[in-house]
Amino acid sequence: MKSRLENNKFLIFIPIIIPLFIAGLFFLLQDKKEGIKKVDQVENESTEAEDEPLVLDNNLPANETKKMRMLFFGDMMLDRNVGAQIKKNSLHYIFEELEKSGLFNGFDLIGANLEGAVTDNGEHYAPANAYDFAFNPILISELKRYNFDFFTLANNHFTDQGERGVKETRGNLESLGFDFAGCPDRQVGDCSTEIIEVNGKKIGMAGFSLVYGLLDNEKAKEKIAELKTGSDLVIANVHWGEEYTHYFNKYQEKLGHDLIDAGADIIIGHHPHVVQGMEIYKDKPIFYSLGNFVFDQYFSADTQEELAVEINFSEDKKEFIFHPMQSVKSQPRLSEGEERNKFLEKYVGWSKVGKDLAEQIRGGRFELK
Repeated sequence: MKSRLENNKFLIFIPIIIPLFIAGLFFLLQDKKEGIKKVDQVENESTEAEDEPLVLDNNLPANETKKMRMLFFGDMMLDRNVGAQIKKNSLHYIFEELEKSGLFNGFDLIGANLEGAVTDNGEHYAPANAYDFAFNPILISELKRYNFDFFTLANNHFTDQGERGVKETRGNLESLGFDFAGCPDRQVGDCSTEIIEVNGKKIGMAGFSLVYGLLDNEKAKEKIAELKTGSDLVIANVHWGEEYTHYFNKYQEKLGHDLIDAGADIIIGHHPHVVQGMEIYKDKPIFYSLGNFVFDQYFSADTQEELAVEINFSEDKKEFIFHPMQSVKSQPRLSEGEERNKFLEKYVGWSKVGKDLAEQIRGGRFELK
């Protein structure tokens, strides 16, 4: 009797237990379903993040998005004794030390004053001159290995091979893909200027030479003013000054100031075969002479003491870095340590600069807004 009563009591609770069991099972399944849904959502979000391409923040400071690096050298001549060195050792011998140092790396533009004509097969045409330079286009094409892409042609050796040489030089450089600017000595015309696009910016290049007489300053100023209207930055390359003299003269200074007044932002000088000093005029630098770069004037230490200038240009500032060099038998290398420090100290002495800028130059760089 007791057992049956107990069984009846158990049966009484069944209607209560079953609904509770079903309700519990329902909530358990719902919780699991929500968990799966959340996991799927996380996985989907993760997959979407992985599939979505990386988008760079273009709202960066202007000096990060529009910065460009340029490097300028002085006189480069690849004939005569330099040509003999190249024939014996290859062109790579000339630039080997600088390439090892990494100097040619990372620039948007590298330029130099090309001291001679680029004639077909490197031919020398009559009449012969005492100083008579010509380069084979095949040789010039090898300069691309060292990232050269611009030459100023305005110098006293552009016409060494006559009008035929001038015409062939322009045609050969264009065929090789080099940019260039400059007319023969003392001439000013459409050949004086070229606009080059670098990193979305237009760089106005001008080339002027005044070795065998004075330049028509008014025409030169007009050309600079024309460049200014279509360029973001104007660089004037000027072949001028007294040979083997470290100090710039009054005429150089007057022309330099005139070109800046007309719209030039930077002036790069050469011709004296030695380095000359610099100055700042209206917040614009004038580097009066970078000296030789590749030449065969082995007769003095000064003609083998050289300078390259690096220009880092952005919207808010211009940074200038000095790269002093020492050349031995036409093979330049970067100066280091005490040799570099002594050169920069001499450079300050050749320049017309204030105390603050002088200290920056001794440190090898300076900035302008």
